Amino acid sequence: MTDTTKKTVAVNAAKIGGITAVVPLLFSAFPEPWSSVVASVIIVCGGIAAAVPAPPVGSKWTLPYKLVSAIGLNFGWAVNHLGARVNASQGAIGPTNTTNPKN
Repeated sequence: MTDTTKKTVAVNAAKIGGITAVVPLLFSAFPEPWSSVVASVIIVCGGIAAAVPAPPVGSKWTLPYKLVSAIGLNFGWAVNHLGARVNASQGAIGPTNTTNPKN
């Protein structure tokens, strides 16, 4: 294993360890019945954000979609962000045409 790979593994392990330590700590701050409600809201929002495609730019649904995505912790390397192949500076990237390249 190269040094870069070892460093990446160590950083990812630290992130996972931090998350697994912080989440129970945060949930312990809520009274007992509310921690289940908060967890359910996060899970449902994450599911909605993963199942519903992002609205087009300028749509009235953009802000609610972003809010639901943030509540559902749907950012970074989330599956729907990878699947959509969205480039923030240029908008959505369409599939490439490899069968009939224009010369």
